Amino acid sequence: MNDFSLATREPRPKPQQSSIAKRDERKDVDGWGATVFTDGVISLSSEVEDSSDNGAGLMLPQGSEQEIDTNVELTLTINTGTKKFTRKAIVRWVDNSGGDIRFGVQYVENIDLTPETHQLNVEEIRVDPAVAMRIPAAIAVRRKILPFVEINGVVHVACCDTKNATVLNSIERMLKAPICTWEVDSKKLETLLKEVYGNDAGQLALPMSAQDKKKKEDDNKGNEAVDLAEDLLYAAFVRQASDIHVDPTAKGARIRFRVDGELETYQEIKVDSYVELSSRLKVIAGLDIAEKRAPQDGRFSHQFSGGNQQVDIRAATIPTKYGERLTMRLLGAQSDDLTLDRLGFIEYHQQMIEQFLNRIQGMMVLTGPTGSGKTTTLYVAMTKLLRSRSVNIMTVEDPIEYEIVGAAQCEIDSNSDKISFNSALRSILRHDPDVVMVGEIRDKETADIAIKAALTGHMVLSTLHTNSAVATITRMVDMGVAPYLVAAALRVVIAQRLLRRLCGYCRISRPLTELEAISLERADLVGELIYEPAGCVYCGDKGYKGRIGLYELLEIRTEWAKAVSEGARESDLLAMMEADGIQSLLDDGVSKLLNGDTSYSEVLQIASSW
Repeated sequence: MNDFSLATREPRPKPQQSSIAKRDERKDVDGWGATVFTDGVISLSSEVEDSSDNGAGLMLPQGSEQEIDTNVELTLTINTGTKKFTRKAIVRWVDNSGGDIRFGVQYVENIDLTPETHQLNVEEIRVDPAVAMRIPAAIAVRRKILPFVEINGVVHVACCDTKNATVLNSIERMLKAPICTWEVDSKKLETLLKEVYGNDAGQLALPMSAQDKKKKEDDNKGNEAVDLAEDLLYAAFVRQASDIHVDPTAKGARIRFRVDGELETYQEIKVDSYVELSSRLKVIAGLDIAEKRAPQDGRFSHQFSGGNQQVDIRAATIPTKYGERLTMRLLGAQSDDLTLDRLGFIEYHQQMIEQFLNRIQGMMVLTGPTGSGKTTTLYVAMTKLLRSRSVNIMTVEDPIEYEIVGAAQCEIDSNSDKISFNSALRSILRHDPDVVMVGEIRDKETADIAIKAALTGHMVLSTLHTNSAVATITRMVDMGVAPYLVAAALRVVIAQRLLRRLCGYCRISRPLTELEAISLERADLVGELIYEPAGCVYCGDKGYKGRIGLYELLEIRTEWAKAVSEGARESDLLAMMEADGIQSLLDDGVSKLLNGDTSYSEVLQIASSW
């Protein structure tokens, strides 16, 4: 056990420190705060005086009535000013001599997630491409070894033979960091290695002559930009990023990925590399590389070398102070395993949606901000329709994000006036569709055509940008659609948001505080058990893995249709919604919070948006 006694609180100089000693090294910190949760007391505010990877020194101000005893287990959430993290800890020492209560805690490792006690499932881990690419692909595939994440300076490695010291020592030298080995299933690891490194990575290279080596070096000089772009796109694909941001700076560029809705830095590159990368990405996106003073948009499909993975990518550039900023949206293949249940719909909401999908006419509108998962929900609904009955589905989208087998998908041409939402929608109605999907209702004309299609025997699915379900109704009326037409055509409105899903392997429980309960407008929930992110090998030390949807579902029944046709205001509809006991976005968020699906900080985003 590490020494966390009061006698060792002052750091002692050592000539050399091992990686374990460095983790125990305490550093004074300033401006850090902590919330401490103990049995019988929901929370205490504390100041953090020093910290290490394995523990912290805290102080309760003078006059605190709460007593802290040694060898007591507690939960604490530490706020560094830039991030928050939650840990289980044990009190190792207490000092009351100076008036203030000072005490030291040692973090409790999750004993269920160690190589000695846990069988790692490589199908569920998230691979950090920056770590995986630190060893040659050929060695990784041939030796069946995959470095997949670095946590507190230790690289975690999945392998089939944890007793081969020769190979592991060699890998440790390549990584230039201590390693923690996890023995995993051989077949599952082989599959993952092919996904990360490609099918051709394991092929042995033949010896080259001096002349061949010289020729290869010359070729590589011209291929640096190609390789950099390939590595960047593949790293984003492996990391399951939705967007890539290349931000030029005075010294080069910062590359960031958006993963689960959050931006994370992937790499910093120099000016020369940035210029080459920018030109290469503009070439493959079909953009004008000579034009650097005007925004440009493009799109391309990229086939990764050495594998059969392909991804569609939207690219956009805009001039900034230090050069062109590039943003790329990765449009991955739609998973056939995606269902309403996996998206986060409760059973009652699933029944309402399925009931609508059994109709032959009517309109369902999904609403929410950009990136809230509206299109994914529509695609799942259309896939469900195609599996349940024979229908002619036609879509008009900008752009086509996922390919749906069995549906005729039409893409808007934003660079010309030949195909617009209005013209495409008019044409689609002449092709005998059963189901029409309109990517987005942007104006009165599109809204009118969609409404009339829903009234003339077609099922219409579409999206709109509003904050809530009832706001969708008033927005369509504000667009100029007659209230009686909205009431007659609209049948289901779904407002949705996406929150990060807690990692099921490392989440930590704690009670909800009084202030937090009030912030959620649920004072009755004080003391209820909720969960916080911690971080482990499965989630890449993030504490979150994937996202889950929050939903507000409104079904336009007879009394609602009557109110809408009579011109009810948004406040009137909200009162009806509350009277009918219809669950709001915040209600769904609180439900998922108590269920352990997400954290308080994620749900608070919904509460603070009203």
